[in-house]
Amino acid sequence: MAEESLSEKIARHNVALQCDRLPADVTAAAKLHILDSIGCLLAGTVLEPGVLAYDLANATSGTASTSTLFGSSRRVSYLDAVQAMSVAAHCGEMDDIHGGAGTCIGSMIVPSLLAMAEKYGGTGRRFLESAVAGYETVIRVGLSIDAPKLFVRGWWPSTICAAFGIAAAGAKLLNWSVDQTANALGIASLHSGGMITGGSEGATARHLAFGHAAQSGALALLAARQGFTGPKRAFEDTRGFCLTLCNEPRWDYLHDFGQYYLPEVAFKPYPCARQLHSGVEALLKVIQRHALTPELIDEINLSLPTQNASMVNRPSITASRAAAVGSGQYVMAVTVVRGKIDLVSFGAEFMNSGAVRNLMAKVKIIGSTELDRHFPKYWSGRVTVRSGSEIYSEEVIIPKGEVRNPMGRDEVEQKFLSLATPITGDSRARAVIDELECLDRRDSLEPFLSYLRVAT
Repeated sequence: MAEESLSEKIARHNVALQCDRLPADVTAAAKLHILDSIGCLLAGTVLEPGVLAYDLANATSGTASTSTLFGSSRRVSYLDAVQAMSVAAHCGEMDDIHGGAGTCIGSMIVPSLLAMAEKYGGTGRRFLESAVAGYETVIRVGLSIDAPKLFVRGWWPSTICAAFGIAAAGAKLLNWSVDQTANALGIASLHSGGMITGGSEGATARHLAFGHAAQSGALALLAARQGFTGPKRAFEDTRGFCLTLCNEPRWDYLHDFGQYYLPEVAFKPYPCARQLHSGVEALLKVIQRHALTPELIDEINLSLPTQNASMVNRPSITASRAAAVGSGQYVMAVTVVRGKIDLVSFGAEFMNSGAVRNLMAKVKIIGSTELDRHFPKYWSGRVTVRSGSEIYSEEVIIPKGEVRNPMGRDEVEQKFLSLATPITGDSRARAVIDELECLDRRDSLEPFLSYLRVAT
């Protein structure tokens, strides 16, 4: 008998995954990450890339109208809905992330599962199991190839790894066998990828890479149902996924299932690139502690792990959200000007603000080999502010939202309400929280999904 492939081992683990066998912290984390991802999706429906993605879905769906674009009442084709909603969930840069795997996860897994649940039905219990399977698969794949190293080669680790997670999640939702699940993973392996280029230009189509990755995972399931076959040894083949992307893969992540990684996935408290969160946290502490205003600041130095520093050192950007969310200069400057940072911070008022632009010129991004020792597990940062003859400094090794510097359940729920309420209204947003709390006891997902269909 041939040795079981890695795809088959992952599939076997996912087929056996059951709610009543999950550790309590995994179940609790899964519910919160689903909630958080839905909040990001709803908020993204009114941001430029999300609006464009929803309009694109309308334009490409033709007469097909089987799936809801949640956060609205519009209906489009199934695959177009998966893509559009994943774009919306990611484009606000508030979606969750696993630092060690270098992957944003919920913004692709959860919108895809919502579309699948509407299309195929299922129980709340199965939806929860599917989300865990999807998250765990993405993280394990990312860890196996040391995915954060892909950033410097110009690839989004999230879009490289996501299709596997969506295929795994969908296969679980559909109650597929080991062979069916492994085949879907093999097909997904042939459709992964997404380039980073275009950040400083503010190219909004960059967000489509995330939507396309989600769509590829959903397409893998449809293709498998139609009889397509994928490579059986997609991960370990010499020309396969792992060895193509990594010289020394960590194979153990793809066959040793002794622990769950979902509780390690970080929530994002700020709507900007995760590389900048430690810096924002440190800067807020400095300016609040010393009552610093823009006029009092002569210089801001932001030290980051060298790889992160190279990605967010953008002193000159176009006046667009897509460019600004990844600019260390803009994020530091607008945080000082406003004394906080939220989605409003990336609106035209502040993008065109003379105070923000003047302060940007005083911000320097510095690569720190000292901080490299924490990377990629933690994306650390150190801020030093010079004000006249005074120097103020603050270092954050573990940014807010990580399991060792957590956002509590109340904080995640408040974040969700702040993102969802403007779209759904307060009562619907709170109903979503209630539904998710008892998700594993729901025989039907329809009441839950109904709260996400918003008259537009």
